[in-house]
Amino acid sequence: MVRACVVFGIGAMAGALLIDCLMPEVFGDYPLAHAIAMLATAEQQLAYMLSRNQGMKYRVLIADDHAIMREGVRALLLSDGSVEVVAAVDNGRDAVRLAVALKPDLAVMELTMPQMDGLSAIRELVHHAVPTRILVLTTHKTEEHVRASLKAGAWGYVVKDAGAAELMLAIHSVAQGRKFISPAVTECIVAGYLSADCVQAGAGSPSDVLTPREKQVLKLIAAGRRNREIAGCLSLSVKTVEKHRANVMKKLDLHNTAALTAFVINDAALSAT
Repeated sequence: MVRACVVFGIGAMAGALLIDCLMPEVFGDYPLAHAIAMLATAEQQLAYMLSRNQGMKYRVLIADDHAIMREGVRALLLSDGSVEVVAAVDNGRDAVRLAVALKPDLAVMELTMPQMDGLSAIRELVHHAVPTRILVLTTHKTEEHVRASLKAGAWGYVVKDAGAAELMLAIHSVAQGRKFISPAVTECIVAGYLSADCVQAGAGSPSDVLTPREKQVLKLIAAGRRNREIAGCLSLSVKTVEKHRANVMKKLDLHNTAALTAFVINDAALSAT
């Protein structure tokens, strides 16, 4: 059975953006950059993810302090034959307790909750090595909330004004081992790194701080390639690729695959090469 995610109440926009987990991945056999280029709708991407489900059943926990939100998410999830809601709670402490006890595949959780907030709950689940992936579902759209959630261990981030198709896409994506970030939230990340002091004096583009080899590695990351695949493409060792990845993240002050992918999409200089 696939271990799914904890959804922390975060709204999302239509036309979802799939981001792989920690290391660059491929959207099935469909590179992320290609999926974005084709402007696939959330409904189209969801249909693709469902085709890859292969009859798997995902067990989901819902954590949100608003009863109407819990019931709405529950009803939506139950309409999907591949999802089973195992619990619904109104605070972070109960979310952690039940996640430890029930070990759901997926948990949908809000960041702002009584007794224990969502970020603390995520950290607790990670600390206890609970095999439950975390999907944040919230009203918060700031870069700080997104970065903090991903750093704490969340697998996805969706805002509450997202459509039903986008939320279901996020759930199936995270359940299948892929990071998911809503387009609206991705814009926040992009704005954050573009304003960061990561450009050398006189550089015409943020990517000018990178060596030619680092740019090659970065573009392959954005295309959804794994370290081993990148090593094969560039005739390098996996350790060398890992070193280049670390250097890129340090130079650009970016800390996850979502931010790296967004950087490539929005950097005109990289797109032109």
